[in-house]
Amino acid sequence: MVALTAAQPLAARASLVPPVAFAEDAVQQDALQQGNTTQPGPIVRQAFDLLMDRFVIPPKSGNVLNGGLDGAHYFLESKQVADPLEERPAFTGDRREDWRLFLPAYERVVRALGSKASHEELDRAMVDGMAKSFHEQHTYFMPPEIFSQQMDELQNRTRYAGIGIQMSQDLIVTDVFEGSPAEGAGVLPGDQLIAVNGEPIEGLSSADTSTRVRGEAGTQVTVSLRRSGVAEPIVKTMTRASIAIDWIQAKIVEGGIGVMRIRTFAVPDALPLFNKAMDRFAQANIRALIIDLRGNAGGSVATGEEIASRLMPDARPIYQQVDRRGERTVKTWGDYWNRDIPIAVLTNGGSGSMSEILAAALQENGVAKVIGTKTAGAVAAGIPVPLSDGSGMLVTVQQINTSSGRVINDVGLDPDQVVELDPEQFRFGKDTQLDAALSYLREQVAARGNNQG
Repeated sequence: MVALTAAQPLAARASLVPPVAFAEDAVQQDALQQGNTTQPGPIVRQAFDLLMDRFVIPPKSGNVLNGGLDGAHYFLESKQVADPLEERPAFTGDRREDWRLFLPAYERVVRALGSKASHEELDRAMVDGMAKSFHEQHTYFMPPEIFSQQMDELQNRTRYAGIGIQMSQDLIVTDVFEGSPAEGAGVLPGDQLIAVNGEPIEGLSSADTSTRVRGEAGTQVTVSLRRSGVAEPIVKTMTRASIAIDWIQAKIVEGGIGVMRIRTFAVPDALPLFNKAMDRFAQANIRALIIDLRGNAGGSVATGEEIASRLMPDARPIYQQVDRRGERTVKTWGDYWNRDIPIAVLTNGGSGSMSEILAAALQENGVAKVIGTKTAGAVAAGIPVPLSDGSGMLVTVQQINTSSGRVINDVGLDPDQVVELDPEQFRFGKDTQLDAALSYLREQVAARGNNQG
């Protein structure tokens, strides 16, 4: 069975689905055998067949192929090459015939491109154009490096050598990983990076800054930090280490409140980490629970269903799905942890897809209160498929609504209590959203205690 993913663009989580196989028609097969380099590479036909066969609403072949030609047009434009197609092929709606009509158009594009770029680059641009023609957030192309990265994240095997922090676009530390060099050096959420190895980084993106901070394990790096309330920059020299980013982090804070941060929804093979966290909460007899889904762009649908089934009684609706076979409601299946405690779910604009599905299910079933800001509104399920050159595609195969039938794709989920993250207070290490959740839960715990007399 193919594992589904529900994740935002460029954060899709890929399961190991075999590459798409296809049967080349006689025209293209002969051309390839004769070494005709003006024919499209395998990924173009793979992507075309994948979209035609698997997208949730069967598309028109001409629309898909025109999307590919749109991708070629913008690629040619980026290379300062005029588009040779004054008129597009008159696609008929017949899948096989439209592919035949597409091949001469492709050949004209290749000849116009000449030696200004590789055919591999052109093919990837065309596949990207095909995917974008659907205007659906869960259908998109990933080049090899992105596809590989997402595979690693999904399978909970993301590792790098660094100091163990996450930062925002304005280089403010948003998270310090447990057991990391940064934690050992006293780096705190809210600190802002201003220099790496003595070189100012103002104006750099978070990605470029991460590249400077990372390096070989065992080597040293010095970062300069600005901390609110401290006049002079704080300088920390740390020894880089191998950092493993677990998809779940769990801790227990004052008052017996469990806090579970779910960074992504890894494949079900990674569920032992979730089970370990739940066992820890049970042994500690926690009195309330926070599920932090902020910045979680989604992941494995099956894993999300497992988590929902642990937190809600049997046969409760999780979500409604529509695919080529029709409609059905997916329900919990009896792995409930049987603990009646107050739960709060934290969300923000980075909470997408499976995060939204889980938050909505807990909200609509009266299990949890959602606190924070509106979610991303990127809800559907797709299958990630590797293509023959190492790249991959995510293709929407299910439309998903909430357990009550609400549409939140392109809309977002509204929290029960809107709480913005105050950036100034965060710079002082104060998380206003987390504090609101803790305050709510402590009130609930106190109220339940008063009612037990």
